[in-house]
Amino acid sequence: MPTSEHEDDEVEELYDVNEEILEEDGKGDTNTIIMGDWNSVVGDESHMNIVGPYGLGRKNHRSKMLINFCKRNGLIVTNTRFRQPKRRLYTW
Repeated sequence: MPTSEHEDDEVEELYDVNEEILEEDGKGDTNTIIMGDWNSVVGDESHMNIVGPYGLGRKNHRSKMLINFCKRNGLIVTNTRFRQPKRRLYTW
């Protein structure tokens, strides 16, 4: 995903591309795993069974985009489901 320096329109385009791929594969017909750095900080509070309680930090602007994408497509942010040492919750 584009870094925080990129415009939201560029990020939305990539969300749209991912959504098209998910629709081609058939929602609900397959197990789908999307991996990568989405440049979002979803925070450390649970949210609608999409985000678990073990995230890091406070939500940022891009977290809303990721959460809405997950909501529309029946996905969850799995790395927030399990307690990890803080040093394992982020990458550089």
